[in-house]
Amino acid sequence: MSTYGLDGILPWAQARHVAATCGRPQSAVDARLDEAGGNVLASALLTAQDDPAVDSAAFDGYAVRGEGPWLLDDDIDVVTAGCASAIQAGQPVPRHVDAVIPIDRAITEERGGTVYVLGRDPLTGVPDDDVRPEFGSGIARQGEVSGAGHVLVPSGMPVTTAMIALAAASGHDEVRIVRPPVVGVLVLGGSLLDRGLPRHRRVRDALGPAIPSFVGALGARGNPAVRGPDTVDLLLSEIDDAAVDILITTGSTAPGQDNHLRNVLRDLGARWLVDGVSVTPGAQMLLAKLADGRFLVGLPGDPAAAMGALVTLVSPLIRTLRDDPASAHRRSAVLMDDVEAPDYADDTALVPVSLEVSSAGTLARPLPTGGPAGLLAWASADAIAVVPPGAGLRGDVIGLLDRLGREDWPGWSE
Repeated sequence: MSTYGLDGILPWAQARHVAATCGRPQSAVDARLDEAGGNVLASALLTAQDDPAVDSAAFDGYAVRGEGPWLLDDDIDVVTAGCASAIQAGQPVPRHVDAVIPIDRAITEERGGTVYVLGRDPLTGVPDDDVRPEFGSGIARQGEVSGAGHVLVPSGMPVTTAMIALAAASGHDEVRIVRPPVVGVLVLGGSLLDRGLPRHRRVRDALGPAIPSFVGALGARGNPAVRGPDTVDLLLSEIDDAAVDILITTGSTAPGQDNHLRNVLRDLGARWLVDGVSVTPGAQMLLAKLADGRFLVGLPGDPAAAMGALVTLVSPLIRTLRDDPASAHRRSAVLMDDVEAPDYADDTALVPVSLEVSSAGTLARPLPTGGPAGLLAWASADAIAVVPPGAGLRGDVIGLLDRLGREDWPGWSE
C-alpha cells in the first residue's frame, strides 16, 4: 500500500500534506456571472474596452465650443461655435467640443428670452463673458484611464460579490473560473435510517445530509448522498457509476471480513495514498486515487471520527482541486484547560474548542464531548484545535483549524 513512499499509518501532518498535494487544479471553464460566485478566477478579469470607451466628460458641467458666452442648447449632437450643452460626468461629449467647463465655474443667464452659459472668473468667481476654459480641459480622452485588455483582477483570486459587480459594469457576461469539483457521497450500512427517530435498534444516518453541506461550504458541488448496504456488488456498481471528482464513502474502512471497501479498491487497481492516520478521532480513514483519476475518501462510520477525517483529508483535497489560495499565516491559541488524552500516545488530537479573543491573545477552551452520536462539541465549536503528541496541557500553544478544516479563514481577527 504505497503512501508517497511511506508505509502504514501516517502522522496527521503528513496525511494532510498528501491530501493537499495528490491532485491538481480542475480545468478552467467559463461561468455566468450569477453562478461564478465563490469560485476561483482561472484567468484574469480584463477590461473589455477602452476606459473611457469614448471621449467623455470628466465632471458635471457644460460642453462648450468657441468663445463665451455660449448659447445653451441641450438637444444637439454636434456643438457649433458659441454654443454649450449640459453634460454629466462620464457622458460622451458631443462632436466638435473644445472643452467641458465645471458646473461650479459656470452660471446660466437669460438674455432676451435666450439662456446663455457664462464662465466665472477663477479668482473672484464673478461671471465674465470673456472667461474660456483651456482647450481640451474637462474631457477624459478615450483609453486615458486604461486600454482594452487591462488587468482589473488577477487570476487566482476568489470571485466575490464586488468582483461580479465589477465584471458586469465592465460589460462581461461570463468569467473564467477553475471548475469546482463535484463530490459524491456513498453511505454504507443497511441498518441506517434516513428520517425519523432512531428505532428498532437502528440509528439515524448523521453523515448523509451533513457531508454535502460540508463540501459545499468549501466551494465544491455536493451531490445528494446515496445509501446502501456494504456489499461488494454495490460498491463496484456505485464507484463505477459515480460521475464525480471525489467520492466520499462512510463506513467500511476498518480492516475485517465484513468491510469490503479495501478489497474493492484493490480489485479496481486504486493507488493507495493514505491508509490510516495517527489521529484521534478518525484514525481509520483512507484516501485512494482510482485508475481513471477520481479520488475516493473513506470516512469511518462513527460520525465524530468522520468529522476528524473530513477536516484532515477532504478539506485540503478540495482546496487543491479548486486551486483555492491559502494564506501562509497559521492560527494558534493558548489552551485554557487540559484536553482529553488521545487514543494512543503518538496520536494528534483534534479537539473542538470555543475561542476567546482579546488584546492579550486568543484562548481556546476544549468543549465537553457527548450529545447524539458524540457530535455536540463539533456542532458547538468555534474552531478545531490541533494538539500534537505530548501536548494538550493547560497553557500549551496549539494550532487551529476552522470548522471546515482550513488553517486560514475569513473573518478572523486577533
